[in-house]
Amino acid sequence: MGGAFTALRALHERHARGGPTLPSPPAGEPVWSGAAIGIAGVPLVIAHRDVETITALPPLTRIPGTGNRVLGVAAYQGDLLPVFCGDTLFGQRLSPGRRREYCLVICQPGLHVGLTLSQVGGNVTLPLSQRSADMPLQGLLAACCDGGFRRGEEFLGLLDSGLLMASGVLGDTSAQPADPIEDAVP
Repeated sequence: MGGAFTALRALHERHARGGPTLPSPPAGEPVWSGAAIGIAGVPLVIAHRDVETITALPPLTRIPGTGNRVLGVAAYQGDLLPVFCGDTLFGQRLSPGRRREYCLVICQPGLHVGLTLSQVGGNVTLPLSQRSADMPLQGLLAACCDGGFRRGEEFLGLLDSGLLMASGVLGDTSAQPADPIEDAVP
């Protein structure tokens, strides 16, 4: 039995000595990688850690009494996924053009939602030297983006799911403003 293991070890050593060595990666500029998307017609990027998936917009069931930014709920991996209209949520209006076909699914602690996308650009790698804190974005997009990247004349806002969750905009889905709660007097 020792002969078989000895032969195997010798074969492994011969292969290791005669095999090609892998090239080491070139030391280059630090990069950021994520996904290029668009919400309400605004070009954005989002880190891979903030994205569970980008999927075709699933069939939705409308929820009575919710605002127009809530499209409904969808069955998603054995659970219910609330789906928000990205155009209405971030753009405060429906964007012109065809019906949104794609949905960004964000699943973070305390946040499991879908947002419709106006465009899907795929994976992108950008040099960190192009990162900028000077944002031309306004409204909720400015509050939910952590700077962005300059790519030529285009600015890509860096959508941050933590900032989106902290904004509280996904928590209030009612169509009517809530009545103030009065403290009960004993």
